[in-house]
Amino acid sequence: MKPFFRKYLDNNCTADEFRSLIDFFVKPEHQQELETNMHEDWKDGRELDSPGLKRTLQRVHDEINRQQPLMPQSRRLMTYLTRVAALLFIPLAIAYLIQLQQSEQASAIMQTISTPLASKTDFELPDGSHVWLNSGSSVSFAKSFDGKTRRVKLNGEAYFDVKKTERPFQVETAHVTIDVLGTAFNVMAYDHEQPAVTLERGKITLKTSANQEETLAPGQQAVIDTLSHAIQLQQVETNLYSAWIRNQLIFKNAPLGHVTSRLERWYNIDIRINDPSLMDIQMTATIEMESVGEIMELMDLTLPVSYRYDKNKRELTIFHEPKN
Repeated sequence: MKPFFRKYLDNNCTADEFRSLIDFFVKPEHQQELETNMHEDWKDGRELDSPGLKRTLQRVHDEINRQQPLMPQSRRLMTYLTRVAALLFIPLAIAYLIQLQQSEQASAIMQTISTPLASKTDFELPDGSHVWLNSGSSVSFAKSFDGKTRRVKLNGEAYFDVKKTERPFQVETAHVTIDVLGTAFNVMAYDHEQPAVTLERGKITLKTSANQEETLAPGQQAVIDTLSHAIQLQQVETNLYSAWIRNQLIFKNAPLGHVTSRLERWYNIDIRINDPSLMDIQMTATIEMESVGEIMELMDLTLPVSYRYDKNKRELTIFHEPKN
C-alpha cells in the first residue's frame, strides 16, 4: 500500500486507488503500517517542524488567509499547503471511518437475556430503562442504542419501565409491535398463548402484523387475536398483571386453564387437566411463597377437583371431583 500512499500525497492517485487505500487502512490490523507511513512522510518533509495536528492546521489557515491571488511564485507555497492538507486529511478521514465502522458494529451486536422456568430476573437496558423478565422468557437488544429507535425483541413476558427520551422505544413480539416514549407496561407474548399488553402508566400504541392499530390509556389492556389480528381493549386492574414482578401471582375470577398455565411456568411443572369442563372454572387466589402441595390443597378445598402429583416427573394431574 505504500506506493498508493505516496501517489496520493503526490496528487497522482486515481479514484479507485484512493478507495483501495481507505479500504486497506480502515482495517485495525493495518493501523501500524499507516502510522509507519505517516511517520516516514512527516520525517521526509524537512520544512515541517512537527506533526502536531492543531498547530500545523493553524499554520495552514494563517498562510491561506494571507495569500493574494496566485502569482507564479505562490505555486510552491500552495504545493506545500496542499501537501500538509493531504497529510492532515488522511488520518482524520481514516479515523472517522474507523469510528463509524466500530459504531455500526457495536450497534449491530445483539445480546439476549433469558430466564428458565421457575425463575425471574430484572436488569437495565443501555438507555437506563428497567426490565423485569418473567420465567421462560427472553429479550434481545443492541448493546448500544445508537439508532433512531430503541428496539427490543421479546418472547415470553416482561414488564417495562421505560426511561423517557426523544428517541422512541419499541418492543417487538411475534404478533404485535409496541411503540412508546416513556411509560410502564406489561407484555405477555408466550408462544401458543393469546398475547396481552397491559398499560400501567403513560401511553403506548400497538400495531399488529396485519397493521391493525390501537392506542392504550392507563388501566387498559389489549388482547390480540393471533388469527384475525384483531385487538380487543378492556379496562383491567393492572396490579393483577404486574404482581409477578413483586413475586406474587394474583388471580381474581380467573379461568382454571389460565391459572394452570401460569403455575406451570412459576413452578416448572407440567399440569394436565383431564376434564375439559374444568378449564373455565373460576379461581380467586394470591400466591406468593406457597409450595405446589399447598396450592393444590387450596384448589382441593375451594374447587370441585382432586389431584395427583408425580414428584419424579414433576407432573400434576387435576381431576373433576364434585364436592358434597
